[in-house]
Parts: sequence; structure tokens; C-alpha cells
Amino acid sequence: MEARWAGRRRGVWLVALLAVVLGVALVATSCTRSAGPPQAQQTRLTRVDLYGDPENLDPILKDKITALVLNSAIFEQLLNYDVVQKKLTPELATDWTVSPDGLTYTFKLRQGARFHNGREIKADDVKYSFERLLNPDNMSPLSSTLASIKGAKDFAEKKATEVAGIKVTGPYSLTIELAEPDPTFLLRLTNICCSVVPKEEVQKLGADFGMKPVGSGPYRFDSWVKDSKVVLVANKDHWAGPPKTDVIETLIVKEAATRDAMFAAGQIDYMLLGDPQYLKYKNDPKWANNLVEVPELYTRHIAFNCQKPPFDNKLVRQAINYAIDRKTLVETLLQGKAYPATGLFPPSLMGYDPALKGYPYDPEKAKALLKEAGYPKGFEFEVLCTSHPAWGSPAVEAIQPYLEAVGIKVNPVQVEWGVMIDRANAGDFQAYMYSVCGAVHPYDWLLLFHSKSFGGAGNRVRYSNSEVDRLVDQMKATTDEGEMIRLAREAEKIIVDDAPWWFFNYNKAVIVHQPWVKGLIPNPVDMDYQPLDKLSVEGKP
Repeated sequence: MEARWAGRRRGVWLVALLAVVLGVALVATSCTRSAGPPQAQQTRLTRVDLYGDPENLDPILKDKITALVLNSAIFEQLLNYDVVQKKLTPELATDWTVSPDGLTYTFKLRQGARFHNGREIKADDVKYSFERLLNPDNMSPLSSTLASIKGAKDFAEKKATEVAGIKVTGPYSLTIELAEPDPTFLLRLTNICCSVVPKEEVQKLGADFGMKPVGSGPYRFDSWVKDSKVVLVANKDHWAGPPKTDVIETLIVKEAATRDAMFAAGQIDYMLLGDPQYLKYKNDPKWANNLVEVPELYTRHIAFNCQKPPFDNKLVRQAINYAIDRKTLVETLLQGKAYPATGLFPPSLMGYDPALKGYPYDPEKAKALLKEAGYPKGFEFEVLCTSHPAWGSPAVEAIQPYLEAVGIKVNPVQVEWGVMIDRANAGDFQAYMYSVCGAVHPYDWLLLFHSKSFGGAGNRVRYSNSEVDRLVDQMKATTDEGEMIRLAREAEKIIVDDAPWWFFNYNKAVIVHQPWVKGLIPNPVDMDYQPLDKLSVEGKP
């Protein structure tokens, strides 16, 4: 995900070229649903996307960020997750309960909510949409999202014609039974792939449903010019009332220099900033107060192979954590666009423990630990890494002087991302540098350290601690959020002490916006996931 900052810089002349391209493209063939251009009085917000064309807007087919952002405005799910308040909120479901054993979920639907074609949404639509996601004929890469529902496996293997665990109990009510407890299940329902879709439109449009999507969200799909522009228009009949802005225009602009020039000209209302752009705006008095910053839900780290010497020794892993001044590296290598890590969980994650202080920079302590571990003269090791500027070979090279000072020689071995992951999954490494994990529930983070998750299941470092396993298993069984957080913090404290990673930093995601844009939020999942229906433009020239 963080590869989004990659890109070659071209000249400002591309602004003019882009304008020509867009102008030509807008009169060319495009996917269009509405009849006619927006009225002169309409408010319009123009955002820009760094990641390219969305390719397909069927919510079960794409988890590309461009598609997710647009689909979050076109479609709706049973529940939403408020990333700022860190809590679930109602969407198409107004109420939900969980049985004491954590297996049965009961939902009451919002009466009067309608698809963009005017038909009211009923419980049958939820069942249809979930089974559509799980149906192997649809080849959704996201079907595992609902794999914990009872009967989902039999349905996916075509041993059953419906999912046994999904039962419609009335026009506006349904229950979902799980095969086993899943503390993240409600959060999974907030994923875009769990959007409720109208069966008649899916069947009528076929494969074109992904080109002309019909949902129930605050915005309707209007038009799409491939690789150039997607336009959404306000759903005036939305159950929550019309959104604050009439038109959301998304431009596809990959070149950072072009985005900068368009933003300076007022042609873009807000945009994400990459690492090279950050200080330019941070140090400019004109824009310094128009930045929205947040620690993203990603922890950058070096992962140690806990089953191979010397990293099978906890003292060695701790020594490296003491040996490196992560705070100085954040200020110099990353130019302040990150937060030094104190542990596994970023500050924006549910369950973050502010009392956990992590490892201070203490090279003498590192030397003492290496001596105690049997490595008084240090050792040499390799780190698999990509070319990423923040968590790739430049970062490994930046820590070399710190490790040399305590007797350790580290050699970066730059490989393609896929090669690195394949070797990590197979256990063919001493250490590798990476950035994970993006999830909003601490259970998903801690599964990376459960002994049942060795290899491709997530625990690539082959870390094993029976007490951590026990705590994570207890998290799975509890439905009490307070108890869940207590267990998560206890597990994290043990993991940080065992140091299977060198905990480096949490990425700082940053948006810069024009002064007339209101309603942007610090979204730690991805700063591009803005609540488009809550954004407004006030006093735009």
C-alpha cells in the first residue's frame, strides 16, 4: 500500500497536457448514467487519486484503493466503523445484538432505505449480497471476508444451495450464525465487499454492473472516463438526507509534480502528500495550517527469523532495539513524516497502550546484551528489503552506522516485493524489512504472532510464546470490548519484550487541503478514505 508514493517527476507542463487530455476525454466515449451536466448552482468538490483508474466498481471484485474510496460513497453496508471514535455505527442496520457465546448476530434493518433505482432495501437483499460475495462462480478475491459464517464453506464448495448461517427472519430482520467465534466479525461487515446490492440491477447489467454501479449510498454513479475522471452526484433521496456537496469529481493523476501544480492553481481541493512533498507544504506558511495528519495503521519494522541464529536469542533481538536511535532516523531519513514506534500497535489503533514506552536508544545496553547472549564481538547478517524509501534499502543503510557501533554488520539485500514475501513465507531469511498491517482490530495484529499462524498465515518470523497464544485465544472468545483490550495490551507487552521485530515507526499520513474544504478527518486506515458525504466547500472562489 505504501508504494503509492512511487513515481517519476516530470515537469509542470504536464498540467497543461492533463487539461487537454481531460478535455478530450470528457467528450470521448465514457460510462455515463445521469442525463446532463451539473447545474451552475451545484457545489463541486474535486479530489485527486494517486493510484490510477479504479478498473471496476463492483464491490466484490476490487479492493484497490481508488475503487474503495468511490464505492464507499456509492454503496452501504449493515454497519460502518467510525475510525476517529473507534466504534461501530449504524448504517443499513439500525440495531444489532450478539449472543453470549459470540456465535449468533441479530440485525434490524433501517426501514425506508432505498437503492438508487428507488426500491426499498429488505433483509432478502442482505442475504443475496452476502451469498453473491461467497459464490465461487463470482470469483471474488474478497470472499474470505465472510468465511466464518456457518455453512459458508459448504456453499463455496457447492455442497449447499444457500448459506445455512444466514436466515431472513422478517422483511427488516435477519440473523447470522458463525461456525466459531470471531471477534472481528462485525468489523468485517463494514468492508466495502459486504455492501448490499440490488439483485435486479446486478442481473440486468451483468459484468457491466462494475462499470455502472447501483448502490444505496449518499452518492450515485454519474460518469467515468477511463484513466481520467469519475464523477458522482448527490443522492437527494438518501435516508440520512442529501450530502453536503452536490458533485464529487475524482481525477486520476499519477504524477506528483502535476498534482502539486494543479493544487497550487486551485484545481484540486485536497490531496494526499507523499514523503518528498511533505516538508514543502509543512514549511510553507500558506499551507502549514491546512494539513491533516494521522498515524496510519501500519508499523514499519525489521522482522527477525526467531528460529535461526542469532535471532533465536531474545537478548540479540532486544540489543538491536536498543542499538538504533529511531527518533533521530524519523527526523532525518523520513523528514518527520512518521512517528517513532514504541511497540506493535500504532496510537490510532483500538487498544493502543500509551503506557508502553518501548526501547530507548541505549547503545551501551545493547553491547551488554550482546555480550550476555554470547556475541561480545557482534555478528553479521542480511536484511531482505525492497527499494521503498521509508522501509526499504535506504532505511537499512541508515541503520548500518548504529549497528556497527555495537559490533553488528548488516547487509541490505534488495529484492522485489513478491520475492521478499515468498522467502519470508518459506522461512528463507535472517531478517526482512516491511510495513504491516492496516487492520482496525488488535486481534488481527496479534494473529501475526500466534504459533498457529507460522509462514504465509502471517507469523513469518516463527515467533512462539504460549502465553501470547493463550491471550489471543481468550480474545477470540470474549464479547466484552474492555476485556478484549486488556488482553490485547497484555499480549503486546510480552511481544515487545520478546522483540521479534525491530520496531521502527508508524507512518504519518498527510492530506493538504484548500481553505474552503471542510469536514476532512484524520483517517488512520487510509487518509484517502474520507467521508465524502460529510465534506463541503465553503467560499470556494
